[in-house]
Order: sequence, then C-alpha cells, then structure tokens
Amino acid sequence: MTMTAPWPPADFAYTDRPSKAAYIARAYAPALQGRVLDVGCGQRLLAQHLPDCSYTGVDLSPEADLKLNLDREDLPFPDRSFDCVVATDVLEHLERLHDVFDACCRISARSLLVSLPNPAGEFMLSVAQGKGDDFKYYGLPIDPPEDRHRWFFSSQQAAQFLRVRGERNGMRIERLDVAPGAELSWNDASGHNRLGTNAFRMSTTWALLTRRTESDPSHQNAGQPGGANGR
Repeated sequence: MTMTAPWPPADFAYTDRPSKAAYIARAYAPALQGRVLDVGCGQRLLAQHLPDCSYTGVDLSPEADLKLNLDREDLPFPDRSFDCVVATDVLEHLERLHDVFDACCRISARSLLVSLPNPAGEFMLSVAQGKGDDFKYYGLPIDPPEDRHRWFFSSQQAAQFLRVRGERNGMRIERLDVAPGAELSWNDASGHNRLGTNAFRMSTTWALLTRRTESDPSHQNAGQPGGANGR
C-alpha cells in the first residue's frame, strides 16, 4: 500500500526526546492515521502530537497504556489490529529484536515506522574523540546497567535488515531516510579513508514500511541506496 499524501522533508530537526516526537509526527504524518501503536513509547510524548488518532503506548514506563517487558512478553494484539505501528529507539535494546520486529509487522494493517541507530559509527566517533573505553550502551560496567544495546551493527546493515526482514513479513520499504553523522577520517597507507563509507559516517536509519498487496509491483530497489525511496 503506497501512501498518496506528499511526504514532509526529513530535516532531522531534533535534539532530545520531546523534539524527536514532534519530528516523527511532522515527518511521517501521512502514515500516522487511525489506530496507532507506539512500541517503546517511553513517556507517551508522541501521543500529544496525534490528537485525532486512537493511540496506544507500550513500554515498561509507568506512563504506558500497557506495561510490558518486550524481552519476556509478547505483544498481545491480533493480526493487523493497528493502522500504524511505531517502534523507534527500541529494537536495539531488545534481545528478542527479531521476534518483536516480526510481531510489529504482524500487528500492522498498513504501515510500520522503525528507527535504528548506527552503533558502529558511534563507536568509531567515540574513538576519534578520545573517549577511551567510555562507550555509550556498551562495555563491561561494574554493576549491571538498567539499559544497554544488545546489537552492534552499521547503518547499512540496519537498512538491509529492515528491507529483507520486512519482505519476509509482507512489508516493503516505502520511505528510507538516514540522518547524517560525523565526518570521520582514518587513512590507510594508500591514502584511502577507511571510515569514509556510509557504514560509519551516517547516523540513525529511519524506515517507513508498508504492507504489500497482490497488486504491488516488486519494487526490488525500494529502500536501497539509489533506489526509488533511498536517500
């Protein structure tokens, strides 16, 4: 199913959680319609930007409409019971990332919005900034952290995962946006910058997946760099 409304530009104008919620509501307004499920909703910041939607937030936070531990409990919703499912800043924190992604696809009747970070790029940026072994969400702290990333990957791997795993679940990438990251330089003996590829220089990957129908064309290049929806 292709969204017919024009897409607002991906300006990535956010600096914290409140401004990110406002960005999501603005940039993906054509998809955020009807029944919306926000997986990993935190303080339900997105809800205030969707007054005309039927909003449900799932999280461990006390503000959530449904308090759920996604690494231990399944999303208890029937197939295609929400028009749009949102899962931003959450999958990378889960050991059951694959199962939860599949469940989000199953529950969505129309679209699924996912964001994934670029841990590989963040790691190399920490090294370049001389932070030593102070790596956000990683490392081996003395005491168990309340939260951490379970997966280490690049922006290219994130896009590939969303495209291939989405297709397995009857979804295709309608829109793919990747936020720019820091320009890093690490030249080898021949002068080639080993960190000049998108695997390290890009930041968060944003993907809007929509459900395939029998009448959909294959769109084999959708969501790939240089494809119809790639950026």
